[in-house]
Amino acid sequence: MHICHERSRNPPITCHVDVLVVGGGPTGVAAATAAARRGDKTLMIEKYGFCGGMATAGMSGAICGLFTSGRGRKHQQLVHGFAGEFYQHLKDRQAVSEPFPFGETKLVVHEPHTWKEIADDLLLESGVHILFHSLVTEVVMNGNQLHGVIIENKSGRQCITAERFIDATGDGDLCAKAGVPYTLGRNGMVQYPTMVFRMNNVDINRGIGHPIPQLEAWVEQAQKRGYHLPRKHIYLLPSPRPGEVMCNVTSILHDDGRPIDATNAEDLTFAELKGRKMVREYERFLQNFIPGFEQARLNDVAPQIGIRQSRTIQGQGRLSNNDVFQAHKSTRSVASSAWCIEAHGNDGIFMFYLDDDYYDIPYDTLLPEGIPNLITAGRALCAEHEALASARVTAQCFLTGYAAGTAAHLSHRDNCAFNQVDVDELRSIIEY
Repeated sequence: MHICHERSRNPPITCHVDVLVVGGGPTGVAAATAAARRGDKTLMIEKYGFCGGMATAGMSGAICGLFTSGRGRKHQQLVHGFAGEFYQHLKDRQAVSEPFPFGETKLVVHEPHTWKEIADDLLLESGVHILFHSLVTEVVMNGNQLHGVIIENKSGRQCITAERFIDATGDGDLCAKAGVPYTLGRNGMVQYPTMVFRMNNVDINRGIGHPIPQLEAWVEQAQKRGYHLPRKHIYLLPSPRPGEVMCNVTSILHDDGRPIDATNAEDLTFAELKGRKMVREYERFLQNFIPGFEQARLNDVAPQIGIRQSRTIQGQGRLSNNDVFQAHKSTRSVASSAWCIEAHGNDGIFMFYLDDDYYDIPYDTLLPEGIPNLITAGRALCAEHEALASARVTAQCFLTGYAAGTAAHLSHRDNCAFNQVDVDELRSIIEY
């Protein structure tokens, strides 16, 4: 094996902050806003030139997890806090759909560009310093604590130091670089990703609202006619734009059935290439089989593959499958959810709905083992495989992110480790 000896470099320390947030998706936007609102000097680093993560770059396009769940019931908004605040901003700008049925609950579909604008406004109004087009490549440790991160961007290689760190990358990148133990799904079997796209010129009255069994029957008919459609359980969701539908219909996996590893660049490259080809196949299927799509055309494709799961940290607490199945409540809760377990895997999609109940996500699931000044949130939190398939969605990313940012403030204020934060005070601030 040949070794490349990199030129020795000593990157300058360009910034020191109270709270450093890595990642600008729903989790990171919420976390940075929370810390800055409490008066901490806060920096958010994001690899793209905009915020949103899977909500905009992955174009998941929907806020799941806002509403109650149950058979034959009128679904009400369950969670509020920062998730409710962001939802209200979308409504104020007419950039979100009316609540749309999804199995035994509801979701709302948002307009991606307005999502980015709202995130920009909330971050800047709260005093967050934003650094786009920047990637964390290394960490600097001081014993068992994080001292700083090395970033790379157009300005070169730099070191940024901080008192408290929040991993909002979704993939647990910062935790992994700091040596936090983690797993990848169940024995490496993570949920399959999706290349999301939108189609316009849809006759909404005819093209939306078909029951899942009917949609699956149409997929099966197309498969018999030679269409390559690996996913039968498809979601067609109305956009706030007239005549536009968000199509969450593809499932991307290796040709031999192996899942995509979102922490592997070659896997991601394969997924992007395969996903774009699959979009065209599903576009053809929709035009030829689904009423209302006869004159529809491809409008937009997600800038990147939509990731549902990658690294799951080993935390000081764990959200178990039974916590979800049994609707477990916790006195240390920082978020609640009635969203279904929606696990995309090699056997199709496993669905489990709570009936007129909800479960709690405890604070301790956000605390990585071994690093006292580091916290995470969002889909990297510590959870069993199926439990994560419920807790990973946008509303709960907003809530756990806001909790992480508030905890960073309390930890910094009281000069204590994250696991010594007064959870009762934390809960009184976030009011989810």
